Amino acid sequence: MSTRTLLAGFLSLILACTSAYAGGGGGGEGSQGAIGGSGQSSGLNSKATKAVVTTLTRGFDRCGTLPREYKFDCFRQTYKLAAQKLNGNQAYAEAYKALTLVEDTLTKAVNQNLDPSQSPRRKGLNFYRAVKPAAVPQIKRQAERSMRQAETILLRSPANKQVHYARIAEAVNSNKVLLRSAMLPGAAIRFAWHFLKMAVPA
Repeated sequence: MSTRTLLAGFLSLILACTSAYAGGGGGGEGSQGAIGGSGQSSGLNSKATKAVVTTLTRGFDRCGTLPREYKFDCFRQTYKLAAQKLNGNQAYAEAYKALTLVEDTLTKAVNQNLDPSQSPRRKGLNFYRAVKPAAVPQIKRQAERSMRQAETILLRSPANKQVHYARIAEAVNSNKVLLRSAMLPGAAIRFAWHFLKMAVPA
């Protein structure tokens, strides 16, 4: 079992305990090509899989530092970039479908709930848009649901793809756990992100 899988389980426990304590609440992208313009050949390969996993994990790390109203547009861009890494590579067709499912869900949710009173926030080379505060719980539920569906698609993939797809599913699951922690009160959020940074190598 990998460190990230153990971390996801630990954070799930933290979230469950925090929810019980609180009374049950809480419930510029890369170029495209065979696999995102990285120069790799088509077909299943460790380099392509690692590129997707790294994009998902580092992307959510970056999104975690934004105010919660801006996080969802950041999550959307993260899944868009991850999907682009696989665009055109038929060996990853199911993985591409899973990632674009999450991206499309977040795109629709963000576009339908934009907060015109808030200006976009810049982080690095990207700008992120805010959603209305009242829409945050609903968008969170939609995002979680799409991530669960993405995991199902990945884990039901053909047996010959499971080594690669399981790694991507693990990253999606970690994203789901971090999404939950990102919506908790400030102290719990800071603890969860601090623990993630300490426990998982960059």
